[in-house]
Amino acid sequence: MTANSLRAVRRALHGALLLMLGPLLGACGEEVELPPAAPLRVDEAVIAQLPAVLPGPHRVARALDSSLPAEVERRELAFNLYYPEDGGGYPLLLFSHGNWSDKDSYDLVIEHWVSHGYAVIAPDHLDCCSAVQGIFNSLRYGQLGLIEGRVADLRRLLAALPDIQRLHPAFAGKFDAARLGLAGHSFGAFTAQQFGGAMAYDPDAEQFLPVQAPLVGAIVALSPPGPMFTTITAGSWEALAAPTLVTTGTWDIQPRFWPDWRLHLLSYETARPGDKYALVTRGADHYLGNLICRPERQEPPQVDALRMLQVVTTAFLDAYLKGDTDAMRFLASDELTTLTAGFSTLMRR
Repeated sequence: MTANSLRAVRRALHGALLLMLGPLLGACGEEVELPPAAPLRVDEAVIAQLPAVLPGPHRVARALDSSLPAEVERRELAFNLYYPEDGGGYPLLLFSHGNWSDKDSYDLVIEHWVSHGYAVIAPDHLDCCSAVQGIFNSLRYGQLGLIEGRVADLRRLLAALPDIQRLHPAFAGKFDAARLGLAGHSFGAFTAQQFGGAMAYDPDAEQFLPVQAPLVGAIVALSPPGPMFTTITAGSWEALAAPTLVTTGTWDIQPRFWPDWRLHLLSYETARPGDKYALVTRGADHYLGNLICRPERQEPPQVDALRMLQVVTTAFLDAYLKGDTDAMRFLASDELTTLTAGFSTLMRR
Protein backbone atom coordinates (compact mmCIF):
# COMPACT_ATOMS: atom_id res chain seq x y z
CA MET A 1 0.00 0.00 0.00
CA THR A 2 1.40 3.41 -0.95
CA ALA A 3 1.90 6.27 1.48
CA ASN A 4 -0.97 8.18 -0.18
CA SER A 5 -3.25 5.17 0.20
CA LEU A 6 -2.39 4.87 3.87
CA ARG A 7 -3.14 8.55 4.39
CA ALA A 8 -6.47 8.12 2.61
CA VAL A 9 -7.39 5.17 4.83
CA ARG A 10 -6.47 7.12 7.96
CA ARG A 11 -8.56 10.08 6.84
CA ALA A 12 -11.53 7.81 6.13
CA LEU A 13 -11.23 6.20 9.57
CA HIS A 14 -10.84 9.58 11.23
CA GLY A 15 -13.85 10.98 9.37
CA ALA A 16 -16.00 8.00 10.27
CA LEU A 17 -15.02 8.25 13.93
CA LEU A 18 -15.95 11.93 13.93
CA LEU A 19 -19.29 11.08 12.39
CA MET A 20 -19.91 8.44 15.04
CA LEU A 21 -18.71 10.50 17.98
CA GLY A 22 -19.85 13.94 16.85
CA PRO A 23 -23.40 13.75 18.23
CA LEU A 24 -22.10 12.21 21.45
CA LEU A 25 -19.44 14.88 21.86
CA GLY A 26 -22.06 17.52 21.27
CA ALA A 27 -24.46 15.97 23.75
CA CYS A 28 -21.78 15.63 26.43
CA GLY A 29 -20.10 18.96 25.76
CA GLU A 30 -20.81 22.37 27.12
CA GLU A 31 -24.42 23.43 26.71
CA VAL A 32 -24.95 25.77 23.77
CA GLU A 33 -26.82 28.90 24.80
CA LEU A 34 -29.36 29.66 22.10
CA PRO A 35 -30.74 33.16 21.60
CA PRO A 36 -34.40 33.67 22.46
CA ALA A 37 -36.64 32.80 19.53
CA ALA A 38 -40.03 34.46 19.59
CA PRO A 39 -42.69 32.50 17.72
CA LEU A 40 -44.39 33.89 14.65
CA ARG A 41 -47.14 36.10 16.08
CA VAL A 42 -48.65 37.66 12.99
CA ASP A 43 -52.26 37.53 11.90
CA GLU A 44 -52.91 34.79 9.37
CA ALA A 45 -54.45 37.30 6.98
CA VAL A 46 -51.08 39.08 6.86
CA ILE A 47 -49.14 35.86 6.29
CA ALA A 48 -51.58 34.99 3.50
CA GLN A 49 -50.06 37.88 1.52
CA LEU A 50 -46.82 35.92 1.09
CA PRO A 51 -46.38 34.15 -2.27
CA ALA A 52 -46.85 30.38 -2.36
CA VAL A 53 -47.67 30.21 1.34
CA LEU A 54 -50.40 27.68 0.52
CA PRO A 55 -50.04 24.51 -1.55
CA GLY A 56 -50.32 25.19 -5.26
CA PRO A 57 -53.06 24.14 -7.69
CA HIS A 58 -51.51 20.87 -8.85
CA ARG A 59 -52.29 17.48 -7.33
CA VAL A 60 -49.09 15.59 -6.52
CA ALA A 61 -48.40 12.23 -8.16
CA ARG A 62 -45.68 9.93 -6.84
CA ALA A 63 -43.72 6.91 -8.03
CA LEU A 64 -41.88 5.74 -4.93
CA ASP A 65 -39.04 3.25 -4.51
CA SER A 66 -38.08 3.09 -8.17
CA SER A 67 -34.54 2.12 -9.11
CA LEU A 68 -31.97 2.02 -11.85
CA PRO A 69 -30.44 -1.46 -12.02
CA ALA A 70 -26.98 -2.34 -10.81
CA GLU A 71 -24.28 -2.22 -13.49
CA VAL A 72 -20.57 -2.88 -13.64
CA GLU A 73 -19.03 -0.79 -10.83
CA ARG A 74 -22.43 0.81 -10.24
CA ARG A 75 -24.86 -0.15 -7.51
CA GLU A 76 -28.62 -0.19 -7.86
CA LEU A 77 -29.79 3.42 -7.49
CA ALA A 78 -33.10 3.88 -5.69
CA PHE A 79 -35.12 7.05 -6.24
CA ASN A 80 -38.55 8.65 -5.86
CA LEU A 81 -40.40 10.59 -8.53
CA TYR A 82 -42.79 13.45 -7.72
CA TYR A 83 -44.72 15.36 -10.38
CA PRO A 84 -48.02 17.18 -11.00
CA GLU A 85 -50.84 14.93 -12.15
CA ASP A 86 -51.88 17.44 -14.80
CA GLY A 87 -49.95 19.13 -17.57
CA GLY A 88 -46.28 18.73 -18.44
CA GLY A 89 -43.05 20.47 -19.31
CA TYR A 90 -42.41 21.56 -15.71
CA PRO A 91 -38.94 22.58 -14.46
CA LEU A 92 -36.97 19.58 -13.21
CA LEU A 93 -35.43 19.45 -9.73
CA LEU A 94 -33.00 16.87 -8.37
CA PHE A 95 -33.02 16.61 -4.58
CA SER A 96 -30.06 15.33 -2.51
CA HIS A 97 -30.82 14.23 1.07
CA GLY A 98 -28.75 14.90 4.18
CA ASN A 99 -26.14 12.55 5.65
CA TRP A 100 -27.70 9.32 7.00
CA SER A 101 -31.14 10.47 5.86
CA ASP A 102 -33.02 9.23 2.78
CA LYS A 103 -35.19 10.09 -0.21
CA ASP A 104 -38.39 9.69 1.82
CA SER A 105 -37.75 12.31 4.53
CA TYR A 106 -38.39 15.58 2.70
CA ASP A 107 -41.92 15.23 1.32
CA LEU A 108 -43.16 18.35 3.15
CA VAL A 109 -40.73 20.44 1.11
CA ILE A 110 -40.69 18.49 -2.16
CA GLU A 111 -44.46 18.10 -2.49
CA HIS A 112 -45.00 21.82 -1.88
CA TRP A 113 -42.77 22.54 -4.87
CA VAL A 114 -44.56 19.96 -6.98
CA SER A 115 -47.95 21.47 -6.13
CA HIS A 116 -46.62 24.72 -7.59
CA GLY A 117 -45.53 23.10 -10.84
CA TYR A 118 -42.23 21.21 -10.55
CA ALA A 119 -41.10 17.66 -11.25
CA VAL A 120 -38.65 16.20 -8.73
CA ILE A 121 -36.33 13.19 -8.60
CA ALA A 122 -34.92 12.27 -5.18
CA PRO A 123 -32.37 9.43 -4.90
CA ASP A 124 -30.82 7.52 -2.02
CA HIS A 125 -27.05 8.05 -1.75
CA LEU A 126 -24.32 5.76 -0.41
CA ASP A 127 -24.53 7.27 3.07
CA CYS A 128 -28.31 6.97 3.27
CA CYS A 129 -30.84 5.38 5.48
CA SER A 130 -29.07 4.70 8.79
CA ALA A 131 -26.03 5.57 10.89
CA VAL A 132 -24.76 2.01 10.44
CA GLN A 133 -24.83 2.18 6.64
CA GLY A 134 -23.49 5.72 6.62
CA ILE A 135 -20.54 4.83 8.84
CA PHE A 136 -19.81 1.63 6.92
CA ASN A 137 -19.69 3.44 3.59
CA SER A 138 -17.67 6.28 5.10
CA LEU A 139 -15.07 3.70 6.13
CA ARG A 140 -15.26 2.03 2.75
CA TYR A 141 -15.16 5.08 0.49
CA GLY A 142 -13.88 7.94 2.68
CA GLN A 143 -15.48 11.37 2.86
CA LEU A 144 -14.26 12.34 -0.59
CA GLY A 145 -15.61 9.08 -1.97
CA LEU A 146 -19.04 9.81 -0.53
CA ILE A 147 -18.99 13.32 -1.99
CA GLU A 148 -17.98 12.02 -5.42
CA GLY A 149 -20.55 9.22 -5.19
CA ARG A 150 -23.34 11.70 -4.58
CA VAL A 151 -22.38 13.71 -7.65
CA ALA A 152 -22.22 10.49 -9.67
CA ASP A 153 -25.74 9.55 -8.54
CA LEU A 154 -27.20 12.82 -9.81
CA ARG A 155 -25.24 12.60 -13.06
CA ARG A 156 -26.55 9.09 -13.58
CA LEU A 157 -30.14 10.18 -13.06
CA LEU A 158 -29.77 12.96 -15.62
CA ALA A 159 -28.23 10.57 -18.13
CA ALA A 160 -30.99 8.03 -17.47
CA LEU A 161 -33.96 10.37 -18.00
CA PRO A 162 -35.06 8.49 -21.15
CA ASP A 163 -34.89 5.18 -19.25
CA ILE A 164 -36.81 6.63 -16.30
CA GLN A 165 -39.58 7.78 -18.63
CA ARG A 166 -39.80 4.32 -20.19
CA LEU A 167 -39.91 2.79 -16.71
CA HIS A 168 -42.64 5.24 -15.63
CA PRO A 169 -44.70 6.33 -18.65
CA ALA A 170 -46.78 8.69 -16.48
CA PHE A 171 -43.58 10.68 -15.83
CA ALA A 172 -42.85 11.05 -19.55
CA GLY A 173 -43.18 14.63 -20.70
CA LYS A 174 -43.73 15.95 -17.18
CA PHE A 175 -40.41 17.80 -17.05
CA ASP A 176 -38.30 20.20 -19.06
CA ALA A 177 -34.66 19.23 -18.49
CA ALA A 178 -33.55 22.56 -19.98
CA ARG A 179 -34.98 24.23 -16.87
CA LEU A 180 -32.92 22.33 -14.31
CA GLY A 181 -32.57 23.06 -10.61
CA LEU A 182 -30.61 21.28 -7.88
CA ALA A 183 -31.70 21.17 -4.24
CA GLY A 184 -30.50 19.45 -1.10
CA HIS A 185 -30.25 19.51 2.66
CA SER A 186 -27.07 19.65 4.77
CA PHE A 187 -24.53 17.32 3.12
CA GLY A 188 -26.93 17.19 0.18
CA ALA A 189 -26.98 20.98 -0.01
CA PHE A 190 -23.25 20.89 -0.73
CA THR A 191 -23.91 18.22 -3.37
CA ALA A 192 -26.40 20.54 -5.05
CA GLN A 193 -23.96 23.46 -4.83
CA GLN A 194 -21.28 21.43 -6.61
CA PHE A 195 -23.43 21.55 -9.74
CA GLY A 196 -23.19 25.34 -9.59
CA GLY A 197 -19.44 25.64 -9.08
CA ALA A 198 -18.74 24.63 -5.46
CA MET A 199 -15.79 22.25 -5.12
CA ALA A 200 -14.67 19.55 -2.73
CA TYR A 201 -10.99 19.50 -1.79
CA ASP A 202 -8.73 16.49 -2.34
CA PRO A 203 -6.13 16.69 0.46
CA ASP A 204 -3.89 14.06 -1.14
CA ALA A 205 -3.70 15.83 -4.49
CA GLU A 206 -3.89 19.20 -2.69
CA GLN A 207 -6.39 20.59 -5.16
CA PHE A 208 -10.07 21.44 -5.53
CA LEU A 209 -12.18 19.17 -7.72
CA PRO A 210 -14.54 20.99 -10.10
CA VAL A 211 -17.70 19.26 -11.27
CA GLN A 212 -18.43 19.43 -14.97
CA ALA A 213 -22.18 20.00 -14.84
CA PRO A 214 -25.03 20.88 -17.19
CA LEU A 215 -26.40 24.39 -17.09
CA VAL A 216 -28.18 24.76 -13.75
CA GLY A 217 -30.73 27.54 -13.42
CA ALA A 218 -31.19 27.49 -9.65
CA ILE A 219 -29.72 25.87 -6.53
CA VAL A 220 -31.59 25.56 -3.22
CA ALA A 221 -29.22 24.77 -0.34
CA LEU A 222 -31.09 23.97 2.88
CA SER A 223 -28.71 24.37 5.85
CA PRO A 224 -25.51 23.74 3.86
CA PRO A 225 -22.38 22.91 5.87
CA GLY A 226 -19.49 25.16 6.65
CA PRO A 227 -15.99 23.67 6.47
CA MET A 228 -16.03 19.96 7.42
CA PHE A 229 -13.25 17.39 7.70
CA THR A 230 -10.53 18.03 5.09
CA THR A 231 -12.79 17.84 2.04
CA ILE A 232 -15.07 20.89 2.45
CA THR A 233 -13.01 23.98 3.19
CA ALA A 234 -13.53 27.71 3.51
CA GLY A 235 -12.52 28.00 -0.16
CA SER A 236 -15.00 25.43 -1.46
CA TRP A 237 -17.59 28.00 -2.61
CA GLU A 238 -15.44 30.71 -4.17
CA ALA A 239 -16.38 29.52 -7.68
CA LEU A 240 -20.08 29.03 -6.91
CA ALA A 241 -21.67 31.11 -9.64
CA ALA A 242 -25.17 29.69 -10.26
CA PRO A 243 -28.17 31.46 -8.72
CA THR A 244 -28.30 30.09 -5.17
CA LEU A 245 -30.58 30.31 -2.16
CA VAL A 246 -29.16 29.28 1.23
CA THR A 247 -31.46 28.72 4.22
CA THR A 248 -30.69 28.41 7.93
CA GLY A 249 -32.03 29.39 11.34
CA THR A 250 -30.79 30.77 14.64
CA TRP A 251 -31.04 27.34 16.29
CA ASP A 252 -29.23 25.58 13.42
CA ILE A 253 -26.45 24.50 15.74
CA GLN A 254 -24.58 21.25 16.45
CA PRO A 255 -21.63 21.69 18.82
CA ARG A 256 -19.25 19.36 16.97
CA PHE A 257 -19.75 20.63 13.43
CA TRP A 258 -21.49 24.01 13.53
CA PRO A 259 -21.29 25.62 16.99
CA ASP A 260 -22.53 28.88 15.46
CA TRP A 261 -25.51 28.90 13.09
CA ARG A 262 -23.79 31.55 10.98
CA LEU A 263 -21.41 28.88 9.65
CA HIS A 264 -24.28 27.77 7.40
CA LEU A 265 -24.06 31.16 5.68
CA LEU A 266 -20.44 30.73 4.60
CA SER A 267 -21.36 29.54 1.12
CA TYR A 268 -23.65 32.55 0.69
CA GLU A 269 -20.94 34.93 1.89
CA THR A 270 -18.05 33.51 -0.14
CA ALA A 271 -19.76 32.59 -3.41
CA ARG A 272 -19.44 34.83 -6.43
CA PRO A 273 -21.76 37.82 -5.87
CA GLY A 274 -24.92 38.22 -7.88
CA ASP A 275 -28.12 36.13 -7.67
CA LYS A 276 -27.27 34.89 -4.17
CA TYR A 277 -29.87 34.83 -1.39
CA ALA A 278 -30.00 33.71 2.22
CA LEU A 279 -33.08 33.01 4.35
CA VAL A 280 -32.66 33.19 8.14
CA THR A 281 -35.54 32.21 10.42
CA ARG A 282 -35.66 32.76 14.17
CA GLY A 283 -35.52 29.53 16.15
CA ALA A 284 -35.29 27.26 13.11
CA ASP A 285 -32.98 24.31 13.68
CA HIS A 286 -31.30 21.88 11.28
CA TYR A 287 -34.35 19.63 11.03
CA LEU A 288 -37.19 22.12 11.59
CA GLY A 289 -37.84 20.21 14.79
CA ASN A 290 -38.68 16.87 13.18
CA LEU A 291 -40.22 17.95 9.87
CA ILE A 292 -37.29 17.20 7.55
CA CYS A 293 -34.43 14.69 7.49
CA ARG A 294 -35.04 13.21 10.99
CA PRO A 295 -38.77 12.53 11.47
CA GLU A 296 -37.92 10.23 14.39
CA ARG A 297 -36.71 13.16 16.50
CA GLN A 298 -38.79 14.04 19.54
CA GLU A 299 -38.39 17.79 19.07
CA PRO A 300 -41.55 19.86 18.48
CA PRO A 301 -42.26 20.45 14.78
CA GLN A 302 -41.35 23.96 13.64
CA VAL A 303 -44.35 24.48 11.38
CA ASP A 304 -43.95 28.24 10.95
CA ALA A 305 -40.29 27.85 9.97
CA LEU A 306 -41.33 25.24 7.40
CA ARG A 307 -43.88 27.66 5.93
CA MET A 308 -41.24 30.37 5.57
CA LEU A 309 -38.93 27.90 3.85
CA GLN A 310 -41.71 26.82 1.49
CA VAL A 311 -42.53 30.44 0.64
CA VAL A 312 -38.99 31.59 -0.11
CA THR A 313 -37.74 28.47 -1.88
CA THR A 314 -40.79 28.41 -4.15
CA ALA A 315 -40.44 32.12 -4.95
CA PHE A 316 -36.75 31.61 -5.72
CA LEU A 317 -37.44 28.66 -8.02
CA ASP A 318 -40.29 30.51 -9.73
CA ALA A 319 -38.05 33.52 -10.33
CA TYR A 320 -35.10 31.63 -11.78
CA LEU A 321 -36.67 28.59 -13.45
CA LYS A 322 -39.96 30.13 -14.61
CA GLY A 323 -38.96 33.76 -15.12
CA ASP A 324 -41.74 34.90 -12.78
CA THR A 325 -41.34 38.67 -12.42
CA ASP A 326 -43.56 38.87 -9.31
CA ALA A 327 -41.39 36.25 -7.60
CA MET A 328 -38.26 38.17 -8.56
CA ARG A 329 -39.76 41.35 -7.18
CA PHE A 330 -40.50 39.57 -3.90
CA LEU A 331 -36.88 38.34 -3.68
CA ALA A 332 -35.63 41.88 -4.23
CA SER A 333 -37.87 43.35 -1.53
CA ASP A 334 -38.00 43.32 2.27
CA GLU A 335 -41.59 42.08 2.18
CA LEU A 336 -40.79 38.86 4.04
CA THR A 337 -39.19 40.67 6.98
CA THR A 338 -41.99 43.23 7.12
CA LEU A 339 -44.92 40.82 6.92
CA THR A 340 -43.41 38.37 9.45
CA ALA A 341 -42.30 41.14 11.85
CA GLY A 342 -38.71 39.93 11.59
CA PHE A 343 -39.45 36.25 12.18
CA SER A 344 -37.74 35.54 8.85
CA THR A 345 -35.26 37.67 6.94
CA LEU A 346 -34.19 37.38 3.32
CA MET A 347 -30.74 38.70 2.44
CA ARG A 348 -29.27 39.15 -1.03
CA ARG A 349 -25.93 39.91 -2.63
